[in-house]
Amino acid sequence: MKLVIAEKPSVARDIASVLGAKQKRSGFLEGNGYQVTWCIGHLVQLANPEAYEERLHRWSLETLPIIPETFRYEIIPATQSQFAVVQQLISRSEEIICATDAGREGQLIFEYVLRLSHPPAHCVIRRLWISSMTDEAIRDGFAALKDNAQYQRLYQSALCRSEADWLVGINFTRLFTLRYGTKLTVGRVQTPTLALIVERQQAIEQFEAAPYFQLEGQFGDIKALWHRGNQNRLEQKEQAAALARQLTGQDGTVTRVDTSKKTEDRPLLFDLTELQRESNRRFGYTAQETLNIAQSLYEKHKLITYPRTDSRYLTEDMKPLIPQLLQKIAAVFPESVPFIRQIAGKKLPLDKRIVNDSKVSDHHAIIVTNRIQQYQPARLTGRENNVLKLIMVRMIVSLSDKKTYNETKLEITLDNQKDVFKTTGRIITAEGWTLAERTLLGQAMHTQEEQKNDNQDEEQQILTGIALHQRVHLDQVNMLEKKTTPPKPYTEATLLTAMEKASREIDDQSLKESMKGKGLGTPATRAGIIEKLITVGYVERRKKNLYPTKQGAMFIQLVPRSIRQVEMTAQWELELQEICDGKGNPQQFMEEIRQYVRQTVEENRSAEGLQAVSRKGALCRVVGKCPKCGCPVIESEKSFYCDGFRQPHKCNFSLWKNNKYLAARGVTLTADLAAELLATGKMQIDNLVSKAGKHYNAIFYMEPGAQYVTFRMEFAPKSTAAQKQSTPSQPRED
Repeated sequence: MKLVIAEKPSVARDIASVLGAKQKRSGFLEGNGYQVTWCIGHLVQLANPEAYEERLHRWSLETLPIIPETFRYEIIPATQSQFAVVQQLISRSEEIICATDAGREGQLIFEYVLRLSHPPAHCVIRRLWISSMTDEAIRDGFAALKDNAQYQRLYQSALCRSEADWLVGINFTRLFTLRYGTKLTVGRVQTPTLALIVERQQAIEQFEAAPYFQLEGQFGDIKALWHRGNQNRLEQKEQAAALARQLTGQDGTVTRVDTSKKTEDRPLLFDLTELQRESNRRFGYTAQETLNIAQSLYEKHKLITYPRTDSRYLTEDMKPLIPQLLQKIAAVFPESVPFIRQIAGKKLPLDKRIVNDSKVSDHHAIIVTNRIQQYQPARLTGRENNVLKLIMVRMIVSLSDKKTYNETKLEITLDNQKDVFKTTGRIITAEGWTLAERTLLGQAMHTQEEQKNDNQDEEQQILTGIALHQRVHLDQVNMLEKKTTPPKPYTEATLLTAMEKASREIDDQSLKESMKGKGLGTPATRAGIIEKLITVGYVERRKKNLYPTKQGAMFIQLVPRSIRQVEMTAQWELELQEICDGKGNPQQFMEEIRQYVRQTVEENRSAEGLQAVSRKGALCRVVGKCPKCGCPVIESEKSFYCDGFRQPHKCNFSLWKNNKYLAARGVTLTADLAAELLATGKMQIDNLVSKAGKHYNAIFYMEPGAQYVTFRMEFAPKSTAAQKQSTPSQPRED
């Protein structure tokens, strides 16, 4: 019996239908010599710290870093029953076929299950690797099954990613939560992504708009902007107005008329990130929404190829499919017929912008499948129709003609030889792919950027009938009053770009060069990272824009630079890819991660200069450890209280600054005195004055009780320290 293990039930049903496994069983399908089961996503995960030692259940700085010698695995409780089904099927299988998603995480899901299931020694393990869920693609995939051993480097890369993320996430989340007394969720990709959003918001808030002035000269029908050397703007209004008056009425000569033919090449096909960007720009869909829609179009409707791809190219063997797919698009998308006819009427431009084997690793670009001929808009949701339309249109425009235009650069030099007026004119000679895109997607769906470009095209002057060395007269000079503008908040579209192009943030030039093409996360994980930042309360979404919350901004302020910058995670992705390509060493990679975790924990474990986040969200001083539970004691406006009130044990320890017992003796509790009490259990105060007016020295002993902190006093000789003042406490009022 052959066992097929898919990632999701819907995929398992599609595969079973093609294989003829039509008998329904509990947790699998059977028939025609096959059993087809599924993982419901993940069935197995890396074990939590308490699985190694019970004491690790309690968070403590003393137990960090947590670095297992050998990682353990555990079955996810919610899917335990399905794991039992899969495990039993594996135990009696002669051949196992991995049919999880064809990518890094899909391979990891399968190998984790295999690791805990112990297949028979004689069992053959193969890999189904397909980019489409059509019946034809499934049949072709089963006719060309691979040896699963060919994908062990991919698995090693996925395993290293999983274990490294565990080490960083577990240790740093506990480390900084304990250090600052509030839950701080640290993630290898999540944290530098948050840093991008926080730094952008800081730049916006710190930006101060500065006015400036430009001069626009009118030479008959021609308008041009003033330049003097490298200067083209003036900061003072009076200066600009004076210069405008001075230049008006002067004569000049046309010193440059350069006309050149320009082209705007057609866009590349979609990978997941570009599809998410385009969906966000045009429809406002979040990255996660677009991923979910694309996954539905792939799995449920089988209308598109595998969406979690990072490639925007096709392979050489796919060339014969393209004309067929275009004809099928024309049959179900009538508006596209004129443009597809135009493409079909000449040799298809299947050049390196479309077909490039060297730029396709696991999966090619997202295109439609042969099932597109069965497309019926009524069977899809409005959002599914929108995303599918984007993919169909992108296929058409990527094969359309380039946009062409003639661009003329004109310069007029005044007779004083100091002042030059410059302008550019553009005449579109062929709209090319832009006409197809605008027509098929509709003017109403244009993005702001596209509308801005369209307006620029409309505003471009047609510079004809003017010749080099021609004499002209400056009829009028208009003063244009403008202001510098701040950076714009991130949208999901622009944040995805920033994550993809994260190497731009790297200062080291050699590292920057090696990181080209590697960013924060992968196309398949970036949407989840954005959603996680929103879920944990670090980022909020307002319409299309993303803003850091107060908690998110403070978190970036607290964590070390090495954790929040992109260098570390970009370097990881580069090394993980090298492991996948057989060029990297998994053991060396993991040892470097362990060392990094150890070093970071040691550098941030010290309580010296410790701060914590108060109940009101402010960053406050930590004066010491609670004598009752060991948690940090934080200074607030009126007291010093134990941060353990947030923990399950809900510690109630506190010291009031104006404690009645101490206040009656002329003592107000300061932060230094509170620190002394917490460190030694006592404090000495000199030069106190009794009711009779006599001076005395006293030692106050702190005695924490179940509900209250009490004090007792003993007379003492004069201390060597300077005079101090202080106060005891009642339980803190939450």
